[in-house]
Amino acid sequence: MEARPQRKTKSVDALKKCEHDANVLLAVSQLFWSERKLNKCREWFNRTVKIDPDLGDAWAYFYKFELLHGNEQQQEEVKSRCKAAEP
Repeated sequence: MEARPQRKTKSVDALKKCEHDANVLLAVSQLFWSERKLNKCREWFNRTVKIDPDLGDAWAYFYKFELLHGNEQQQEEVKSRCKAAEP
């Protein structure tokens, strides 16, 4: 894995080139998670599953994130949205 400043630079470059790519958004979400920026991470997970609701990996990471850092209501919301999306 790259050093923190390089990860940030690479993620900005990737977003400029592929701003609507769910895999790029997922990687940015994980970057925020690794930096413990939980609110930003949650926002980016929401963007990711909104752009590509069929991306099962995004739902899995999002749910795992909520299990570790969210409350019961947030966990249930992600679970129900995932079931509705049927990735």
